Amino acid sequence: MDNLTKYISDHVKFVDGIPDDKRLLTLGRVKKVFSLLPDEALNLFISGERDCAIVFQEDLNIPLGMSTKSSGPQNRRKYVIDGYSEQLDFSEDLFIGCLLRELGHVVAGRPPEEEWPHERGEKARFKERLECIADAMVWNWGLRHYSMIHIAATYPEHWVERIIEDISRVMLEERDKLN
Repeated sequence: MDNLTKYISDHVKFVDGIPDDKRLLTLGRVKKVFSLLPDEALNLFISGERDCAIVFQEDLNIPLGMSTKSSGPQNRRKYVIDGYSEQLDFSEDLFIGCLLRELGHVVAGRPPEEEWPHERGEKARFKERLECIADAMVWNWGLRHYSMIHIAATYPEHWVERIIEDISRVMLEERDKLN
C-alpha cells in the first residue's frame, strides 16, 4: 500500500448510513484530490505535520458546504474537514473544488474560531478573508479551474466577480510580502 492510499484509509471516515458504493466513489475522488496537490502540500499531510481528518456524514436536511474546523495550539493544531452526503452526489469537478478549498484551509493553518475576532462584523470579515486565503492557495497550486467550478456553483453570480477580485487581492498581497 502506497503512502497516499494508507493516509486516506487512516484519515477519511464515514458515519453509518452512507452506502458502500458512495464510500468507494468518494475514496477515489479524495485520492485524486490529494494526488493533484503539489508535493510540498501533500507532504504536510503524509508526514503528519498537518493532522487532518476528513469525515463524511449524513445530511442534516439543510444545505451545508464542506467545512474545516481546527483546534489546539498552533504548533499542534488538529483539523477536521466535515463533508455531507450531499457532496457525495456532486459532479467530480465540483467535489474536487470543494475539497481543495478545505485542504487550502488546512495548509494555510486556519486558526480555531476562539482565536477569531469576537465582534460580529469583524468575525464575518475575518471568515471571508480565510476563505479567500484558502482559495488563493488552490489557485497558487495551479488548480484555479476547480476552484472556479466550486465558487460558481456555490455563490450567486453577482458575488462571484467580487470573490475573484478578493482572491486576486490576497494573491497580490502575498506576492508583495515575498518581494
